[in-house]
Amino acid sequence: METEEGLLGGEELTYDGEELVFEGRACLEREGLLLEAPLIRYREEARAFFAEGLTGEAEGWRLQAERLEGKALKGVRLARGKLRAEAESVLLETPPLGQGILLESPAYRVKAEEARFGQKEALLRGFLATPCPCGEDVRLSMEEARFDVATGELVGEASLGLWALDIPLGEARANANRRPPLESPLVLGSTADGGWSVGVKGFPLPRPGEEIGRWERRFTLLATGLGTEKAALLVGYREGNRGMEAQLGYAPGVRAFFDDLFFAASPKPPDADTPRLEVRYRPTFRLEGLTLNPLLRYAETGRSQGWTLGLEAAYRATLEEGPFRLTFTPSLLATLYPGSAYAPYLALGGSVEGSFREGELSLRAGYAGRLEPLGQTPPFTYENRDEFQRFFLEGTYGPLGLGYTLENPLGDRLERLEGRFQDPNLGGFRVAYVRGSLEEVRLAYAMPLPDRTCCQALWLAPEVGLGGGELTRYGLTLRLYDGCMAYELRAQNVLKGQYSETTGWSLTFGLSLR
Repeated sequence: METEEGLLGGEELTYDGEELVFEGRACLEREGLLLEAPLIRYREEARAFFAEGLTGEAEGWRLQAERLEGKALKGVRLARGKLRAEAESVLLETPPLGQGILLESPAYRVKAEEARFGQKEALLRGFLATPCPCGEDVRLSMEEARFDVATGELVGEASLGLWALDIPLGEARANANRRPPLESPLVLGSTADGGWSVGVKGFPLPRPGEEIGRWERRFTLLATGLGTEKAALLVGYREGNRGMEAQLGYAPGVRAFFDDLFFAASPKPPDADTPRLEVRYRPTFRLEGLTLNPLLRYAETGRSQGWTLGLEAAYRATLEEGPFRLTFTPSLLATLYPGSAYAPYLALGGSVEGSFREGELSLRAGYAGRLEPLGQTPPFTYENRDEFQRFFLEGTYGPLGLGYTLENPLGDRLERLEGRFQDPNLGGFRVAYVRGSLEEVRLAYAMPLPDRTCCQALWLAPEVGLGGGELTRYGLTLRLYDGCMAYELRAQNVLKGQYSETTGWSLTFGLSLR
C-alpha cells in the first residue's frame, strides 16, 4: 500500500473499516528509510502508524526503536561505524529529524536538541560535546553544527567551556573520532637545584576554523629558577613552525625560528659553549625510510667561532614475517668547518631491534650505539654526539615481565634487571636491581587506573630505593580524578644518585584531561 511516508506492506492484511493491520514481515519503506516490525497498524483517516519493536535503517544509520506512534519513532537507538546515538524521538521526515539526541563517539559524549540525519552528514542544533567521562567541566558548545559522518568532523560557531568559563572561538572544528589534545599550559614545579618554575607555556590563542586543541598560535610567559641565582623570565610566541622567544635575567637573549631557519643571540651566555650568536639553516628531506638533514651554521662561543657545514642522515627499515619483526636504523653525522683549522667530525650510530609476539608471549631484544671514529671532539657542542652503547632484553607473558638493560659497558657501566607484574585489579608491581656507581634495589607500586565511568577516584604510585642498608631515593605520585580532569602531584627525593644523577628534591604539579 502506498502512503505519504512510503510503501507499507506485509504478508497478511486485515481491515476493520478504520485501521489496516499488516502482519508477517511488516515493513515501511522509501528511499533512505526501511522499517520492519512484527506488526504495523495504519489508520487511514489520521494517516498515522502504530508499531512496536522496530528495526531497520535510516539514511545509512542502523536503527532500533521501541515503538512507532503516528509519524514519530520513540525510544530510538542509532548506530553507524563507531558512532552510537539515542534519540527520544525521530520524525519520519526527509531526511529524518531526531529530537533529544545523545551520541557517543570514540572521543566525545554529545547532546543535541535536534539532528537531521542525512546520508553524508548530520545537521545538529543546540549542540554540546564533552570529552569528560562524567560531567561537563570541559565542553564544546555550538548553536548549529555540521557533522560529516564519514570523517567525524564537526564544524560550527563554537565556544569552549572550562568549568564556569565560556570562551568564544568563532568558527571551530572538532573530530568525534579523535580525542582533543588538550594540554594544560600551566607550569608549577621545582627541580633538585631548588629552583621553582611558574607560569604558562604554550598557552593557546585560537584562530577561526582551527580544530579544537590543535591550535598553532601559542604564547609563553614562564619564570624559571625562582629562588636561585639562575632566575629568568621567558616570553615567547609561536605560530606553527615560526616564532620567537626572549629571556630576561639569567642567560639573557633572543631566539627566533622561521621554518628551517634559526637565529639566536645572547649578550651574557651562561657558559663557554652557549653561542653569543648563532644562525642555522637545517631543512629536512624524506624519501620512504630515509631522512636527510643538511646543516649550514654560523656560531660564536667562548671557545670557538666559525661556519659548520654538515649532513645528518638516518634510515629505517623494518622486516616482518609472521610473529617476527626486525627493525634496523643506521645513522650518521658528518661536519666540516670551512675557513677554519678545525678538523672534520664524524659520528656513526644506529640501532637494531627484534621482536616476537605470539598470544600472551612477547619477546624483544635490541642494541643501540654510537661511535666517533675520527676521535676528535667537535668545536661546537651543538653537533657533538657522544659515544654510547645500550643493550636490552625483555620478555612478557600475560601479567608477568622481565627485562635486562646494559648501558655503556666500556664507560660508566650501568646495569638494570627488572621484574614486573601487572594486574587490572591489583595494580602494577616493579622490583629492579640497579648496579652503577652504587648498587640499588628499587621497589615501585602503581594502583590500577580507575574506570572512566568512575567520576571520583584517587590514584597512588609510591617508589623507594635501597642500597648499602639505607635509603637511596623515595618518591610518590598522587593523582586525584574528578569527572573530567586528573590533578597530579609528583615528589621525589634522590639521596644517592647513579654517576652524575642530580640529588635532592623535585616537585611537579600537573593537570590533564582524563
